[in-house]
Amino acid sequence: MPPIQRLRTCSRPLSTLFTTGYRSVVANTTQPSCLAVKISRAIIHHRLFSSKSAQTPVTNNYSSIKQQVHSLFQSVTLFLPRVVAFCGTIHVTTEYGFNTVSCEGPSMEPTIIDGSFTCVLIDKFSHRIFGLENNNDDDDEYNSHDCIPTSDEQESKIENNDDNTTWLSLLKGVWEQHFASGLQRGDVIILHHPSKEATICKRIIGMPGDTIVRTDGGSRESNHRVKVSPGHLWIEGDNTLQSHDSRAYGDVPASLIIGKVVCRLWPLRDYASLGLDANGMEHWQRVRGRIGRGERPLPLKKNEGFEGSHVLRERKC
Repeated sequence: MPPIQRLRTCSRPLSTLFTTGYRSVVANTTQPSCLAVKISRAIIHHRLFSSKSAQTPVTNNYSSIKQQVHSLFQSVTLFLPRVVAFCGTIHVTTEYGFNTVSCEGPSMEPTIIDGSFTCVLIDKFSHRIFGLENNNDDDDEYNSHDCIPTSDEQESKIENNDDNTTWLSLLKGVWEQHFASGLQRGDVIILHHPSKEATICKRIIGMPGDTIVRTDGGSRESNHRVKVSPGHLWIEGDNTLQSHDSRAYGDVPASLIIGKVVCRLWPLRDYASLGLDANGMEHWQRVRGRIGRGERPLPLKKNEGFEGSHVLRERKC
């Protein structure tokens, strides 16, 4: 059988085929044929490239894995410090700078409306830097003294403040309250509840050393008066009829304060109900987003009562 037919039909290894075919060709001729030379070259080429192809994938896989690990290590070394710096900045800002708090409940109406999912911005650094300040020099501007303003006086004052409010005065008020002064009467604060694990939003009525006159009753022995202890505050809600505050658990330590309320972030616009008129139609009043230092607002509805306490001042009305 010719060598070419042996190459096609034989199932033996190629090296054995080459040996037998080469021997048969040599036996018939004195010189090796061109076919035998080609077969030998093919076998040598096959052996060389088969060995290389068997070793190349392992080498290539190892080098590619090494490059991937090296690139991953470089990306981690570049990305990890940025993540740490970002997390650290967020922690420092929310712990010692500004933070957001969600307020619920009717105790601060009409300043914060219940059921509107109100979110307020608070600063957590001013009371730590400036501490407690008795604003005795600002008696003409604000004081919770024993002369309670009437609803007409308060409405006219609110209207004048709304008309005269500008961005300059707004920024000035924010700067004076949150960047240049500590805790004073009239500030709306967020603090830990003194008797349970919860946070509350109240307004500061009395500072340390103030004498509080309770219009809702109190002890007859003390003539319905309470003196605020050093390092403590007397706090009450704006909605005095539905507020659980210092009238129930007394003055609270100033160390429970988390921060002062700056403004309302959400909802962007909020409205308080003024009640129904004689025709049965309900009227609404827009609530300001800026929650600044000032007097406690009286109830918007005329049929609601007022039972808030106030600071006793030696001053004639």
